[in-house]
This record gives sequence, C-alpha cells and structure tokens, in this order.
Amino acid sequence: MVNNTVQRCDFRMHDMVDGKFRVERVLNSTRTDQKFKVNDTSGNEYILKLLKLWEVEPSLRQKMLLSADNEIKSCQIKSNYLTNIVHTGMVNGNPYLLLEYCKSLDLSHLIRNQRLDIVKTAKEILYGLRDLHKSGKVHGQLTPENILIADGNRVKLTNYVILGGRANLLASKNKTLHSHFIDKALAYQAPELYRLERYATILPSVDIFSFGVILFFMLTGELPYGKLVTESDWIHYQTRVQSDDWNRNILFRNEQREMWMNILEACLSADPHSRAGSVDELLEKLPGNEYPYIAVQGSQVEAPNAILNGIMLHVMQGNDWGKCYRLPEIMPSPKRIITLGRKDDSIFNQIQLSEPVSSYISRRHCTLEWDDETETWYLRDGQWDKEVQGNWARSLNGTYINSKEVTEEGSKIIPGDIISIGNVKLRVEAY
Repeated sequence: MVNNTVQRCDFRMHDMVDGKFRVERVLNSTRTDQKFKVNDTSGNEYILKLLKLWEVEPSLRQKMLLSADNEIKSCQIKSNYLTNIVHTGMVNGNPYLLLEYCKSLDLSHLIRNQRLDIVKTAKEILYGLRDLHKSGKVHGQLTPENILIADGNRVKLTNYVILGGRANLLASKNKTLHSHFIDKALAYQAPELYRLERYATILPSVDIFSFGVILFFMLTGELPYGKLVTESDWIHYQTRVQSDDWNRNILFRNEQREMWMNILEACLSADPHSRAGSVDELLEKLPGNEYPYIAVQGSQVEAPNAILNGIMLHVMQGNDWGKCYRLPEIMPSPKRIITLGRKDDSIFNQIQLSEPVSSYISRRHCTLEWDDETETWYLRDGQWDKEVQGNWARSLNGTYINSKEVTEEGSKIIPGDIISIGNVKLRVEAY
C-alpha cells in the first residue's frame, strides 16, 4: 500500500508543501532527505525536512517509514538548546517534519570572532548534548554547521533527527571515505566510526570527541589534527587521530590554557573509553557560576528517580519506542533474572526487542539480575546457554550503559542510565 502512494517530490521556491507550507528556500539535499526553509500561511518561518522515501527500494519502504516514524517520535525533546520539532506530516507518501526556525548563523561563520563567548558557547553546546543523551539520543554528526548561534548568542543544536535511519548513518558516511570528495564533516567524526563492525551502537562518546574538535576549532581557528582538504590529508589526519597526535602547543599563550587543555584531553582520545564518560564531566571543568542551564517547563529530559515500587526500562529509541518494562512485575519468581534479546520465536526472553529494520541485537543479548541483599539490579552482557563453552553466550555487538561497555560480570544500573543494545536505547527510570 505504501509503495503505491509514494510519489517523487521536486519542491522548488514558492511551491506549497502539503498545502500548508510555502518553500522560501531550498537549503540542501542528501541521499536520504531534503531540507527547506518554509513559511506557513501566517508567515511563520520553519525548517522542513523531507524523507526521500521515493528513492528507497519499494520492498524496503515500509521498514524505512517505520524507522522514520520512530526517529521523529524519539526526537521530540523539549529543550532550550535544540531546534525543536513543532509538526510532522506526510506529503505524496513521504514523511516530513517541521523544525522551529531561528534567525541565526552557524558556528562556522563565527570562528575567531571577538564577540563569540567561548565559555558560554561551549557550555550551551554541552547542555544541548546532555539533553539529547539523557533522552537516549546521540547526535552523531555534530559539526560547526549543525550548531546555530541565535540572537543573544544563544546556542541551538540542529540536524540531530536522522530520518534515513540511524543504522544507515555511518554506512552512508563510509561511502564518503572512498570517494574523491573529502567531506569536511569527517574532521569531527570520532575514530571508532571509521570502522563499521559495530556501527549500529552509536554511543555518547562519539559526541564527546566531536565536541573536542569543535572546541579546538573555536579556540584556534584550526583543526586539531592538521588540515583536511585532499585525500592525502585525510590519510594523515586519520593516522594522527589514532595516535592522539593533536596540536597541543598552539594554546601555549592562551590565558585559560590549563582549563582548555584539561577539557580537550578528556575529549580528544582515539580510545572512547579514555574520554570523559559524560557531558557532566566536561561541564564540571568549566566555570560553574556562569551561564546556568535553563530547563523547559514540562520537559521530560530528566528520568524519574524517586523509587516507590521499583525501576523500569523505558524504550527511548527503537521500534518499541515508548514501551516501558517494569522489572519487578516481569521478573519470574524465584529466579530473580530477566533476559533481553531480539524478538525471535526460537528463543524466549522476558523482554523481547523488536528489530525489523536491522539485526544488531542478539537473540540472547543480555541479562538483568536482582540482588535481594543490596536491592540492586545488575546488567550482564550475554545469557546462560548450555550449548556453548563456559555455558555463557556473549552478545555479538555488545551491551552498554551510557558510554561504558558491560562485561559478563555485570554492572549496576540506576535511574537515568541509558542502556544501548544495538540501535535500541532504553532509559532506566524509577516508578
């Protein structure tokens, strides 16, 4: 049914989209989506992002539509530091979303500008990232072009909604690596994304690295690992990234050198485990009394943390978006364990995660164990399996709490933690 109703959309200036929004300017077009500046009938300005569903192979359209729908739902985050989604719809069978528009310049136009307050800008970029991470989202493509500086030097992160599917994000980036065109966005990409064996599990540490490159660029007007113009530059750039060989001498005369170096060292490590574990760790290194965080009333960025009955897992990203699993209520007595895995008729799990678009969740992915003595839940990678050596089968793509990989020995979980299983993100919440 979807295939029969999807039609190509070639919107140009002054065209009407969905009979509601007039195209003022075509901003850009990628392999998966198009972006326009539009006005509604009252003259209000927005950014409209349209998924090119007509470009998708007909047999995959239903899955792509489901993926886009879940992505849009999971990105409806109320934050003063993000360009917020204000409307969604369909036009000619293609989904679109409407983002708030603010008169602004992107950060790339303000580098080395004396009016740019670097401390304020850095803190507000981190506030935006923190709101994303606490909501189970990773930006994944943070660059100066995706950071808007609005009136009053207010920072808003944009382009964090990936309509083409997060699992496809790096696959498309990988094609850029083998082309003759060097995408300048590669300079901000974390080195673990150069390798695609675990590309389905994109962690907050990816954004930490990108922030470090952006901060260095704000401070110096240069990239930390050298110029990036030609294919030869890219080869050398990657080598320096992998060797942690960034230009530490350029900040020698900076009056706040010690503070900035401390932050940069916590970001610019090739090993994601050596980076700051969270945005909060970076914020603690910045002056705490300047530019405080401003919350949006009614925002659900913070996970409920007052435990009355127990804790639950809330699906923040994935096909089961919005679903909640109350652990005490699904724990099979007297075993005190809960198994999680990909929904599959051949294996039984108390928590079965649907994954119709990809296959990055193992059927026996991980195990939750309740400790009566300490009244604590622990998460272990893998599950008991009598058919394998050692009777314990690890997952294929790993289990993560925030940015830390979980071992088979297990790690404690508390409200606010984000569990990453393939492309699925679950937030630990109290209820």
